[in-house]
Amino acid sequence: MDDVVIRASRPDDMPAVADLRWRWSVDEGGAVPAATPAAYREAMVAFAAANPDTHRCVVAERDGVVLAMAWLALVSRPPTPDRPGRRLTADVQTVYVHPDLRGAGVAGRLVTALLEVADDLGVERTSVHSSVDGERLYRRLGFGDAHLLLQRPPED
Repeated sequence: MDDVVIRASRPDDMPAVADLRWRWSVDEGGAVPAATPAAYREAMVAFAAANPDTHRCVVAERDGVVLAMAWLALVSRPPTPDRPGRRLTADVQTVYVHPDLRGAGVAGRLVTALLEVADDLGVERTSVHSSVDGERLYRRLGFGDAHLLLQRPPED
């Protein structure tokens, strides 16, 4: 889709980004919201404003309308004796494409844009917790299984 522009998000995009996340979680996913749509928009705007150094968002827009998003969460790593200038690690998060753009390669373009940000920042490792549907995309973009990357769910 040549008419779809992938770009870094701007603060004025955050209400639309919030609406996309709402659509994904509530309308499509059946989540029970803990806030009104307006309160959620405010929370997303506040989150983006408070976290510009640790969370980068890219969006896809067509005709000036934001129709897809993807986030990159950045984590600083403590220095080690052999790498006192140790760099960041990153996690691809919240990749969502509106149904009107699905199947046109937009998700791949969004993730590629995030990987370019990661590379520009010198990130030493980028991970993703993929859905079953997204696994093929991530593998095609170079993600693979990581030995000993473990996770622990919170205690109830």
